Amino acid sequence: MNWSERLIASLDGRAKLVQTARGDVQVARDGHGPPVMAIHGGPGGFDLGLAWCRHLLDGGCELLAPSRPGYLRTPLQSGRTPEQQADLYAAMLDALQIERAAVFGFSSGGPSAVHFAARHPGRTTALLLDAAILLPFEPPIGRLRQATLESGFLVWLSYQLAARKPELATRFMVDGVSDGLSKDQATAAADWITSDATRLEMMQDQWMSIAPKKHRKAGWTNDKANERNLAPLPFHDVTVPTLIAHGANDAIVPVEHATNAAAKIAGADLIVVEEGHHILSISRHYGPVAQRQLELAHATSR
Repeated sequence: MNWSERLIASLDGRAKLVQTARGDVQVARDGHGPPVMAIHGGPGGFDLGLAWCRHLLDGGCELLAPSRPGYLRTPLQSGRTPEQQADLYAAMLDALQIERAAVFGFSSGGPSAVHFAARHPGRTTALLLDAAILLPFEPPIGRLRQATLESGFLVWLSYQLAARKPELATRFMVDGVSDGLSKDQATAAADWITSDATRLEMMQDQWMSIAPKKHRKAGWTNDKANERNLAPLPFHDVTVPTLIAHGANDAIVPVEHATNAAAKIAGADLIVVEEGHHILSISRHYGPVAQRQLELAHATSR
């Protein structure tokens, strides 16, 4: 068994494949408390959802982390469009016998999270968005990162770097997902992550969620096609409590995605995180966002 097969076997042991009226979906469940669906970005899978939203798990929530269609064990045919994916989440809740949940969409998980809140308001306790893609989008990634994501060998190499040299990987990560930080600010951002074992583990888990490439490529390719031609999202149809957070120094998704959505969703709260980069949940000044998310998750579940 090679490294890719060992990794996918390990991932399979952390989640189960659930049959729904909309198709199969792989989902991991962890924790106890108000349910929060962690809708991951790309490339990723349920493992990325668990890693990004760990603060909610630690804060007394239950995480429901699906692999979106085309990622890991969820077939692409279970939902190619954000609308179909939103309906898949509702079918997943049916299969798990969960009436309502908060929906947390980050990065490429943003469009389907918004559609879920708009299409299934009776199933949604709150809409939480982090660094979310909410407008037509073309990823501004350089040739090296593009090559890394497209090459099985470079994905393996990146995985090994995060597993064996997490402090070095953290510095590469901060440089790649931030824009406009001074050298001192970038150093402080990386040091803040590496100085805490939990944050460092969150970084490792997020970095390593790009592998194995062949089990995530279909979803990532589908995401890019959807985002390039993203139709206007149904912001005006969202009626649930909404919190939108975005990094002031996000190098991947412009902050205009957040400000535009906040202006169109009635009653939405917007927090722009000082020195925040794209991996927002391990940005230095994310604390007030995490606290507000926990308040919403717990308050709206009563």
